[in-house]
Amino acid sequence: MAQRRTLAIAGREIGLDADGHLIDPDDWSESVADEMARLDGLELCRLRWWLIRFVRAHHAEYGMPPLMRVAIKAMRREAGIEDASSRTLYRLFPDGPIREACRYGGLPRPESCI
Repeated sequence: MAQRRTLAIAGREIGLDADGHLIDPDDWSESVADEMARLDGLELCRLRWWLIRFVRAHHAEYGMPPLMRVAIKAMRREAGIEDASSRTLYRLFPDGPIREACRYGGLPRPESCI
């Protein structure tokens, strides 16, 4: 059984599952993402925010997060990182770029992630 945890932000208790994903996606905001990252010892820089927003937009349109290769192509095209690769994404989020972008983006854990 997944263990529930909470995140306290702005006087609110926000529920997290055992993997650190929001239990209620409606609790998400950029300030929630910033606090989650802060607690993880991570700063959400411009490219990390780009990936989080891209994953959220893709999920909103298709009902699922993008495949890694889709995110790489979009990063080259939209973020102006001509040499983007999976290595680029793993530098942003070493524990799994799409999974972590989903977590910080308030989305459920992708089914395709182990």
